[in-house]
Amino acid sequence: MVCLFARLVDLQVLRKDDFAKRARRQQERTVELPPRRGAILDREGRPLAVTAAVDSVFAIPSELEEPEPIARALSPILGIPARDLAKKLSDADRDFVWLARRVPEAVARQVKDRRLPGIRLLQESTRKYPQGPLGAALLGYVGTDNQGLAGLEYRYDREIRGRPARVTFLRDAAQRSYATPGRGRWRAELGEEVEGESLLLTLDASIQHVAEQELQAAVSTWRAKGGSVIVLDPSDGAVLALASAPGFNPNRYGDSEPEARRNHPIADLYEPGSTFKIFTAGAALEAGTVGPDDLIDCGGGILTIGSTTIHEHGKNRWGVLPLADVIAHSSNIGIAHVALGLGKAPYFRTIRSLGFGQKSGVDLEGESNGLLRDVSSWSALTLPTMAFGQEVGVTVLQMARAYAAIASGGILPTPHLVSAIRRADGRVERRGPAPGKRVLTERTAGILRSFLTRVVESGTGKLSAIPGFSVAGKTGTAQKAAPGGGYSRDRFVGSFIGFVPAESPRVVIAVVIDEPRGKIYGGDVAAPVFSALGAETLRILREEAHDVSGRRTPTFLSADLSSLRQATIGPVLGANVVLASLRGWTPPGEAAPRREVVGEVPDLSGLSGRDAVRSLARAGLGAHLTGSGFVVSQSPLPRVPAEPGTVCSVALSIEPPPAREEVEP
Repeated sequence: MVCLFARLVDLQVLRKDDFAKRARRQQERTVELPPRRGAILDREGRPLAVTAAVDSVFAIPSELEEPEPIARALSPILGIPARDLAKKLSDADRDFVWLARRVPEAVARQVKDRRLPGIRLLQESTRKYPQGPLGAALLGYVGTDNQGLAGLEYRYDREIRGRPARVTFLRDAAQRSYATPGRGRWRAELGEEVEGESLLLTLDASIQHVAEQELQAAVSTWRAKGGSVIVLDPSDGAVLALASAPGFNPNRYGDSEPEARRNHPIADLYEPGSTFKIFTAGAALEAGTVGPDDLIDCGGGILTIGSTTIHEHGKNRWGVLPLADVIAHSSNIGIAHVALGLGKAPYFRTIRSLGFGQKSGVDLEGESNGLLRDVSSWSALTLPTMAFGQEVGVTVLQMARAYAAIASGGILPTPHLVSAIRRADGRVERRGPAPGKRVLTERTAGILRSFLTRVVESGTGKLSAIPGFSVAGKTGTAQKAAPGGGYSRDRFVGSFIGFVPAESPRVVIAVVIDEPRGKIYGGDVAAPVFSALGAETLRILREEAHDVSGRRTPTFLSADLSSLRQATIGPVLGANVVLASLRGWTPPGEAAPRREVVGEVPDLSGLSGRDAVRSLARAGLGAHLTGSGFVVSQSPLPRVPAEPGTVCSVALSIEPPPAREEVEP
């Protein structure tokens, strides 16, 4: 008895833990299931990424006596060769083997209805993107085991992922699953699952949709290689939209090419061209080497440095221009002289402070630093050519951020996408970057805003105009670097970057079209995207439009004035309402006007189609428009007497009448 007691103490007390571990190894098999990931929501709470329940098919080979017939029965249901299934099912020593993960509901129903021995369904979670391709490049996607592989899914994988569930299978001494009366030959013990945290984004799904729609339309129209769009709130760097083309569907990311899954606005470098000129002007203004009213020598369109001669774009031969006109007319030679007068070191310091040559800090993986070489490696041509956007590599996000510094009065914000994280218990943790740092004085930022406003009003950016709002921005048309050195003659990047409203910026929008065909200038291919996207963005953000006098502009358009009251339209027809036609219209309750000469036909040259209709409406005249863009001819001619209701024929062209921006040398 003493010996037996001593043996029991040895087995049950002294060596208890060792035997317990051995028993677990022999009797238990635990399978870890992917956890339920948290949702990703836009700024209005609309779901962009969610987790759904779906069935997976597994087998218990140790329960199968004849695997081949079962393999043949499952093969047409699962779409897997019977030979491959039989190989998995033939290992009698295994208690668990996956046959098909996350199968469609119809497949799961067929498996369940067949009631095949040893074949089971297990409910797993799967990632779904209810908006399809919307925001795919920034959202990213997940792999088979629900692990984030790209975008926000990868960057915040630890927060979103959650704690996994575990399924435990029990075996007896003969390595058979425990027989439980009434429950078959297997038993699972489900461990507690904890859902991951949810991300609340700064992104607005409505703005993102418009951005992708307008970008894709431009890429298709100009047969471009691709394009990028970013919409930023300049006050804090919140990303309202980030789009790239071509795109992909994260629900089927394996069907797309790697290039389509690339987040181009933050990963790809390009030479910005003329959109960079505003920073050269800002650097000189900050250093005090030029003033806003100073005259700049544009050298008659030629600048010679050593054995290299730089020519003005479009064969222009400007002599002396004010600094504002250097920007408005996009003079390469003029801005090069500004940079040469400033010097290398001060110029480099300002450009570096604006965020170039370094990551912006956006909460996404894969961001490029950009390319800004140290002054010690600059050649004699680097400073003058960098002044108009060559020999520097930037991302679209870096450019949008630097323009946001001008829009916000000189404060450089940190772009960010996640505004808060909501935990499974409902608690919300606010997220956001540190306040931005000042990189320009308020005075300099204000001067630059006025320069950019002039670009839209009378320079190369007329097609970016948004009715009812003042717009500030800059066009860019840059040649792409050619393999082996130099610049390509047939590959370009057209861009427009700006903000609106100019006097109190609400959004910064950057549009870049890569390798457009047919037309290549930023003012042609990118500025219209800015205009359309900007107008819709301001509507979504409920910004009120105003006319030039500062009065609020009605937000309706009408082709049928019979449905509008005279008091609503206002005392002057067409002042704030764009009409389809004024011919033969008489306000309700009034007699038809007499056919008499009431005035002269206004001069419409250079006006947009919308402004031309308004001008004619004020004179009581109708309009028949052909083409699109700006007025290049009209009939009757200006200052010719006209009767009320006369319809003027107006020809429009996409080419703005003033001198346009051409390609840098």
